Amino acid sequence: MKKQLKYLLSLSMSAMAMLIATTACSPDDHELSGPVVSPEELVEGIAFAVTPDANDPNTIHLKSLVKGATPVWKTPNGMSQNHELDLQFPFAGDYELTFGVMTQAGTVWGDPYVFTVTSNNFGLLSDAIWTNLAGGVDENGQGNPKTWVPCNANYGIGGCSAPVMYMSPDDYPEPVFGYGNWAPNWDPGFQSWLIPADDPYMDSYMTLSLDPVKGCVVEMMRKSADGETNITGKFNLNVSDPKHPMITFMDGAYSLHNAGFDDVCANYTNDIRIIECTPYLLQIATMRTNSEGPWWIVWNFISKELKEDPSILPSEGPDLIEGKPVVAPAYDDLATSLFTISGDNASYIATQTTYLLDEETPYDYMWWNPATGAWEWINGYGSSWAPAYEGVDDFALTLNKNGKVELENVEGGASTTFTIEDNKVVFADEVTLLSAGNTSITGKEFTVMKCSADDNEVVFGVPVEYDNTGAACKYLCAKMTIKPISGGATGPVELKVDSSKLDIYAEAGKYLRIQFYNPWAGKEDSEWPIDPTMLKLKKGQKLVLKYTVSGIEWTGTPRAAFCCNIDGFLWEPDCYTNFQGQDFNTTGENVMTLTNETGSTYNFYTVGSLQVSIQLDGVTSNADAEAVAKGAVVNVTSLTIE
Repeated sequence: MKKQLKYLLSLSMSAMAMLIATTACSPDDHELSGPVVSPEELVEGIAFAVTPDANDPNTIHLKSLVKGATPVWKTPNGMSQNHELDLQFPFAGDYELTFGVMTQAGTVWGDPYVFTVTSNNFGLLSDAIWTNLAGGVDENGQGNPKTWVPCNANYGIGGCSAPVMYMSPDDYPEPVFGYGNWAPNWDPGFQSWLIPADDPYMDSYMTLSLDPVKGCVVEMMRKSADGETNITGKFNLNVSDPKHPMITFMDGAYSLHNAGFDDVCANYTNDIRIIECTPYLLQIATMRTNSEGPWWIVWNFISKELKEDPSILPSEGPDLIEGKPVVAPAYDDLATSLFTISGDNASYIATQTTYLLDEETPYDYMWWNPATGAWEWINGYGSSWAPAYEGVDDFALTLNKNGKVELENVEGGASTTFTIEDNKVVFADEVTLLSAGNTSITGKEFTVMKCSADDNEVVFGVPVEYDNTGAACKYLCAKMTIKPISGGATGPVELKVDSSKLDIYAEAGKYLRIQFYNPWAGKEDSEWPIDPTMLKLKKGQKLVLKYTVSGIEWTGTPRAAFCCNIDGFLWEPDCYTNFQGQDFNTTGENVMTLTNETGSTYNFYTVGSLQVSIQLDGVTSNADAEAVAKGAVVNVTSLTIE
């Protein structure tokens, strides 16, 4: 997608063109007269051909006739550099395109060329998106205009509760059409610093219609603090790739957005992504291009009819794009979990636990993402609406099993008590865990959003937003760590390895596998070279293996890799070129590391496996991989968790 490419198209009768680009190239027919190209040479019949299809006059074939130069087309549906392409027009009318060629001095354009489509072909509007987006046409070609307004509430569809939300381009560089194929990183709802509920923009609208004479028409009204702006323009819908439908606005029209976002995205007109479109919901993505960096801004619209009468929303069916309902955090035994302290070699149930604020992110917002069905961090700490907190070092919250609370640098309830009720810690008095700017985490009841001794993370939250069912869907949270027991072991944990019990074999006749643990191998825990219950990495911890391999005659430099069941880790042969692969030292000690970047504790025991894989194919003198494996001698110097 050409996100920021801007061009002007003038259509005397316009409408829409579905651009179907082909990669086939036929022999070019004409050479340019010299190194300097003039616009007079770039004319139809000499430099390019425009030919109606013999069986379907609404399909127009374009072909470059220039030899030895890259063509450039400006068509009613965008730009292309293909030598041949097809345009399809559902409406009769006069259309304009411009042909050019790329030269060392830049692109040289010919004069605009106008051609005529003599009849309507409403069969080209058969894709359901035409009806959902613009009302479609009846058997006589008469349109039924569709009006879209900014989303003003949580209707339980599309994962949105307000007009705008955010989506990561790292997760979805080219988002695929359909709500199940992408997920927002945050639905901020209404915010005073973003789009408040009383913003004049909420009274804006855009009406899309299909007219047999005028073509694809958009009538829009944007309201801002400066008043109303009314525009009547044209739009084109490109559904040649059904996974990535795009809309282009012309004649002054643009993808509707609030005035405060005018400078956030450079492109609101050309090749704009439609990522969901049902009879009730339209979601459009534009790319942020300001100093904050690239990010998808998702604009949410609902049909005017739905806003006026929410009861028309069906309770089920293919037109209802429902998000996953909120599931509150739950624990088997929160009272025990809150007093569990994890050491290097064991976990302890303490009589009291002290919680400290996380030094990097003492607080943030957590929201229920209905697309993924999970609680996720917004990661807004440090922004203008979640300012930094200065009292991190002075804070301490101590809970005693006898129900007493000790508070340091906590406002209120200095000598209060508490109880544990389901997933909540309930204080007898109101307390304020922290205050930063206008942000305050205050209350008597705090929902425990996370509680993991292994991850050294406990999160207390207060609800700040509810969905249409009344369920809390966003919390303001204090992020805490667990103060370790004094005098505990420090430094790396060394796992004892019995090298004689290593399972060494040839996999697929190409790879040497050294198995440390594999729960599917049918062995007892004691038959493995390590105690598999110790194979547990907290988030950010790394496993460091030092070992040598002898007894193999190498003829090249093999690659080696840790193979396991952690997401992102690949198996042979892709593991050697993935991030986990490295050159193998055939004559000395190898040092390999595996870092847990999953964001939580990863337990290999019973659900994971751990092995080292080394290339054999093409780097050993013996063609018999089984013989090579039998002759291999592996000695583990150390295996540590750091």
